[in-house]
Amino acid sequence: MAPLQGEVTVPISPAIPNAKAFVRSLNVLLKYARLYGLQHTRSADQLELAWKELTDAVAASSQGGLLLGASGSQLLLDGVPVDSSQAERSFADFLTNAGVASIGFLPRVAHEEFINLVKCFMEAGPNTVPLSERLAEHFGDKKNAGIRVNEIRFIAEDAGFSEARIAATLTAKTLGADADRIQDWFRSPEKMIQLIAAAEGSHGKGGSEGKGTGGAPNGSGPGGIGTGGSGSGGGATGFAGGIGQLQEAELQSLLRLLSQFGEAQASHNPNLDSNSWQQKISALPENAQSTLQQALATVAAQSSNVKVDEAMLLRLAEDLAIRFAIDRYKRGEVKVNAVRQMLDRMGSELSTLRKLLKSREEKMATAGMMVESHADVLDRQFWAAVPDSGKRTVLMSTEAWCIPPRNIQQYVEDLMGRGESDAAGDILLHYASCVQNKDAEARKKAAIGLGQLAEVFSKAASKRLQDALRQIGQQMGAEQDPELQTLLSAAFVRLSQESAARRYYRALQQALDSIADLEESRPSWVQSLRPRLGIDNRVPEFIEEALAAEQMPEGLIGVLMRVPKSSSEHLAVRLARSSRRTERESVVSLAKAVGAPCIRHLKETLKNDAAPKAAGVVGLLSRLDPTAVDELLPRRLRDGGRGFHDAIVRQLSTAGAPERGKLLADSLEMFDIMILPLAIDEIGVSGDADAAAKLLRLAECEILPQAPEYLRVKAIEALGRMRAPSAVQHLRKLVETKKTFGWAYPDEIRMAAAQALVKLDPEWMQRFLPASGLEADVLALAPLDPIPERDFVRHRRYRRIRLPRQVPATITSARGKYSSSISVLSLDGGLLNGELQFPVGTEATVKIPAGLRSISMQAVVRFVRSQQAGFELVGMGLDDRAKLRRLLVSLSSTGASGPMSSITAD
Repeated sequence: MAPLQGEVTVPISPAIPNAKAFVRSLNVLLKYARLYGLQHTRSADQLELAWKELTDAVAASSQGGLLLGASGSQLLLDGVPVDSSQAERSFADFLTNAGVASIGFLPRVAHEEFINLVKCFMEAGPNTVPLSERLAEHFGDKKNAGIRVNEIRFIAEDAGFSEARIAATLTAKTLGADADRIQDWFRSPEKMIQLIAAAEGSHGKGGSEGKGTGGAPNGSGPGGIGTGGSGSGGGATGFAGGIGQLQEAELQSLLRLLSQFGEAQASHNPNLDSNSWQQKISALPENAQSTLQQALATVAAQSSNVKVDEAMLLRLAEDLAIRFAIDRYKRGEVKVNAVRQMLDRMGSELSTLRKLLKSREEKMATAGMMVESHADVLDRQFWAAVPDSGKRTVLMSTEAWCIPPRNIQQYVEDLMGRGESDAAGDILLHYASCVQNKDAEARKKAAIGLGQLAEVFSKAASKRLQDALRQIGQQMGAEQDPELQTLLSAAFVRLSQESAARRYYRALQQALDSIADLEESRPSWVQSLRPRLGIDNRVPEFIEEALAAEQMPEGLIGVLMRVPKSSSEHLAVRLARSSRRTERESVVSLAKAVGAPCIRHLKETLKNDAAPKAAGVVGLLSRLDPTAVDELLPRRLRDGGRGFHDAIVRQLSTAGAPERGKLLADSLEMFDIMILPLAIDEIGVSGDADAAAKLLRLAECEILPQAPEYLRVKAIEALGRMRAPSAVQHLRKLVETKKTFGWAYPDEIRMAAAQALVKLDPEWMQRFLPASGLEADVLALAPLDPIPERDFVRHRRYRRIRLPRQVPATITSARGKYSSSISVLSLDGGLLNGELQFPVGTEATVKIPAGLRSISMQAVVRFVRSQQAGFELVGMGLDDRAKLRRLLVSLSSTGASGPMSSITAD
């Protein structure tokens, strides 16, 4: 297939007959000579074979000689890579290790010279003269010698051995007279090398004056550049020589020329001919010419079909710049904080090449491909070339802020991979200390870098996050520059957020302490800064994880103490949501650990906040400071409505404070009439004997004389639940007192008193029962006592009956009248079925058909779900309650009964 227009096909094997055979023969000859000596028959035969192949190859060369070179493990003939086997590669390694970059065989080469060359490579041992001296003795200063040995590490073509006339001839043959072929010439590194050689020759810069074409004096390259990666793919990935002697101005002139090459290559019709380019190259400093020639030769050696385009030229230029910076840094001529400035100066010379690639990069970015900027590539390459010890020294120095965050991240991750976590943490913490540097630019870069390194901090230096946040916080308080204040706060916020996400509570404590210190001097700044930390929003997560953990996370209590508002509010909400007693006690334990800050905020909320918010904290505060609740609750009950009263009772019930009975009893007169039944039930369940006197007065109508008699029934049941001995005589009076015709008190009051006496004085009740007129099966449907071992926050108060058939019911509320049915029923509530549109908290009248007159009950809807709603009884007449009791007894005798799951919100 013919090559495409505008491309040059670079040969992958020499065109000179017997050249490759000579290389193999020479390799074998050197091995035989070192093993057996030249006098051995096998060595002598191989010598004659190699000599014959050499003379044939030189005679067949159209360029007046043969140049054998080595670049690493690659052999080259006349600058062209040779397809090589392991033997050729080992030969190239041998030449490279021996310090030989190339050997030139001229047409005048003599047999004696060839034997001397072999002898130079034969001699080896600890006391022998170095190879460079042996080669210099035989071939160094003989102008008419037929063999030229160049000791720079690599050279593509020796202008000294081929002379200026040969180089000019090669260039003329390559370029010809056709200007259209210049585009092809730009794409071949070998032809560019020939052009440089021609430029040297035209000014009399031959290698015969003791300098190899690499530009190294006395034929030895400085070795300023080792093999290194450009980081951008193929192209210039390493070369040697030249850089060590370059000055910055010389390198800048070389980079400028490469930019001009790029412009010419990108142009479809270049105006400059070969002579003009020779003049431009000749104008370069001598060291710059040598460096360019070696770099292009290395490019050619690394790939047989490399193409010199804008991208390759840019990579080559960047590699030169990086190696130059490394060399200066290693020599100590440039400090690390000046490296970036030097790279920027050299980078300005590459602006043309970058512009040529800009459109290509934009297309790649549009296609969704990540394109790294060339400035970043340059800096990354420099850092990659710095040795490990140098990196650590710089990162622990006062100039650590100069290192880009991505380089620090890479090094820290390498340390972590090697198990050196302490060293990684020290480096990150030292970098954080740069925010306190006297130089504003240093503080600026460090603040920006910390924001980018936050995730690395959390992985590699979690124990140092606390110290890092303290240093940033201190500098935030001292910083006067508004821009730096913004940058510091951004870094502070980012590290705080990472600490919160990783649950480093010690670091969060420090962040909150720093905020508190800053609040004294800059309160407005803190007001905008605190929400950005996001700690308050994460408090619910912290609490949930702490409740689920086997032991309290270290440092969490300190964090919760520093955000008492969020902590206390979320703990109160979490307590109200508890359904299990063990769960509730865990919340209380956590709140007690937070201590005074939590109590102080709860008290302020109950005292001053709106009713819904105040009601939400009563439960938790009753466990932490019941005295405060006893003091503040009466005033809030006076100002609150029915919904507030209902929430208070339910909060106290859920919290389960031993003092809740007294707290409710002390405020009993202030509760809404519809909430009183719930409050009285809770007093009875609490078992608080201190509340018995208040209930007894209620049962005797000494307080709330205008209250419904339903409340007297509730008070009597509560006295029985709490086993109040002081109520026995009063209860006996309620059960046994008669009037002229019948009993003095209503049946439901007598029934409640009798059920209480069964618990308080069972022997007396057993004796009186036959004459009481009370039915035993009806008496058995008594209030339930709390079960201490039951792991629920609310206790079941009455036995619930799952009805054998659904009982029809009518529900009337402010929203209208609905027909429904009841599937579960008890003396304190039930479960409605059907299409019901009741919001939770709705007050309604529930009527159940029963004979001539329906049973009427006042109820509150406690929960609503698909096709069901649970209601709780808050009031009813005593006759209705007696009928409801008999209905339940009759239904339970014909259907299933016994303990069932709760149907109300308890």
